[in-house]
Amino acid sequence: MPAAPPPGAAETAAAAVATGAPIPGPALPPAFEDHWSFFTTGRISSFFSWSKGDGMPQATTFNSETDQQLHQVLTNTGGTGPTPEATYNVIKANGMQSMAQYSTVDAMRVRSGFTGNVIAFGARRRLGDNLVTGYLSVTSTVDSQSQKKYFQTYPDFREGYLKIEGAWGTFLAGRSGVLFDRGAVETDFLYLHGYGLGFPADLNSASGFPTAGQIGFGVLANGYGAGFVYSTPTIAGIQLNVGLYDPASLTGSSIERTKFVRPEFELIADEPLAHFGKLHIYFNGGFQPNYQQAKPDTVVKNMYGVGYGARLELGPVHLAGGGHVGKGLGLAYPGLPSDAVYDPESNLRMTDGFFGMVQLVLGKFEIDGGYGKTTIHMTNVDLTGNPANPTGDPSFSVIETQAAFSGAVVFHARDWLHFDVDVMNADSQWDLGERQRINFLNAGTTLTW
Repeated sequence: MPAAPPPGAAETAAAAVATGAPIPGPALPPAFEDHWSFFTTGRISSFFSWSKGDGMPQATTFNSETDQQLHQVLTNTGGTGPTPEATYNVIKANGMQSMAQYSTVDAMRVRSGFTGNVIAFGARRRLGDNLVTGYLSVTSTVDSQSQKKYFQTYPDFREGYLKIEGAWGTFLAGRSGVLFDRGAVETDFLYLHGYGLGFPADLNSASGFPTAGQIGFGVLANGYGAGFVYSTPTIAGIQLNVGLYDPASLTGSSIERTKFVRPEFELIADEPLAHFGKLHIYFNGGFQPNYQQAKPDTVVKNMYGVGYGARLELGPVHLAGGGHVGKGLGLAYPGLPSDAVYDPESNLRMTDGFFGMVQLVLGKFEIDGGYGKTTIHMTNVDLTGNPANPTGDPSFSVIETQAAFSGAVVFHARDWLHFDVDVMNADSQWDLGERQRINFLNAGTTLTW
């Protein structure tokens, strides 16, 4: 947590909201046994967001009806797109003029922050030597109706679970943030985008996701899922969390059928460093088999991965690094169907990513910075040329890397009122040479309780 101002209940709760970790409630009096204790926590934020740079390349490499080349090949001069705000002819690598067009983006919006707007309600009660908690959170965004980029179901009850904790550990049943790569999202929240915006995710109005912080650029989101989770007591600073979650269907692929619950784990270790710092280490992972629709189980393709990282705090200087590697993970979070997850024959692609972050706390100010990169590894199908394509290229050009530098300055006017200015320079490349470079500037405020 930011060391200045010292994190209170609101900041601790906000970090849990961001990662889907079980949220803390108020301490109960020792003699409290026969009555419920109710609490609420949440956050509201609004940001000005300006995106300026290259447009999005189009996926198809040629028009089969006209034999026109539609993509930009190995020139690295910008993005291509069918509906740009401004267009320019693109010259191919052989010096000939391409049918592709170079597009630019220059867009301003009003958006929510990294975590969206969240209000959460909870109730606690003693059960012998144990403590029982019921928790429910609702998430929304501030998008205008005509510019809505996150078509959520209203109300969006993001979390809802029952938790029982005692000397034996903690048991959670319901919907919460899953364990795989939870540590990376928590790090992004604590050291970079907890009071900011980061990557806007979609520049227009018709997409499925809100703002994303550093997710997609070296950080893989843990997402939310229904499941059962057991956490051991913390012994010598070490705790093991294991969970069984509802499987995620890779809708749109030929392997969207699932059978079994998805196992995940997270092992964490905390070590205080004298009176001036601490070390936090995490290692997590998950596994899920996927089967073909309406066919026997003879074909099974496994989605799996591990995440790892550490945070080191030495007085006002906070350092963090980590990464992930696996199969079928994509850019955003495991289980999200996309062209980055599987090829045209539904073969899962390998994915890896890494990030580094630094935070300097100066009184009520914090200065944050980070870099991250995610790489999608092509399959043999991706690299096979289409004989109908006059260029001999494959039919599609697939995104291969996403990398970004990020920075933020945060002013904590109060422990419940925060002002942020954050920037991101993103550089995305496709396997046939297309490239998109774009800058994001965000400024706004967040209210927490």
